[in-house]
Amino acid sequence: MEKIYISGQISGQPIEEVADKFEAAETMLKAQGYEVVNPLKNGIPANASWEVHVAMDVLLLMGCKAIYLLPDWGFSKGATLEKNLAELTGKTIIYEEVPAFQHIKQAIAEGMGVAFYDIVGESREQKHVFARMIFVQLCREKGATVVKIAKEMKRNHATIIYYLKKFPDDYQYTPEFRAYANEVKAHLSKD
Repeated sequence: MEKIYISGQISGQPIEEVADKFEAAETMLKAQGYEVVNPLKNGIPANASWEVHVAMDVLLLMGCKAIYLLPDWGFSKGATLEKNLAELTGKTIIYEEVPAFQHIKQAIAEGMGVAFYDIVGESREQKHVFARMIFVQLCREKGATVVKIAKEMKRNHATIIYYLKKFPDDYQYTPEFRAYANEVKAHLSKD
């Protein structure tokens, strides 16, 4: 029986909803014959620090052959870390839902060093804002609707339209932004 680790967003969510989604995934995976490792059952008190939970979760993940990513994994710093560790250690990665725009997210992560949870977060750090604008522009170039991009980024459509209008000027007049955009496009062209 293959061991599989469940990964998804926990922090910032109502604990009842988190418990329900992890329990549903655990039940479904057990029915498929997996030995399931649920991080909500890691033996660490719920009130322990995030770092303590992550340390234990990484240990649990390392004992598994596969990782099962819930749809919201990309919105979580911890789940993103778990996914990256799973990739680096050659574990099988199973997505509950195929991630939207995964190749663009990966190119931004590689080209700018910015994870998707930073893009959808509230950070006003210039690099994160640049990453948002590049993500929006590249998704639009791939034919995504403004509504679909807004949903993926947890933003309203007016914000997406603003980024689309701002992109050409920043690309033309801001050398740092242009360098980031070109680096991300270079990573995309490798696919």
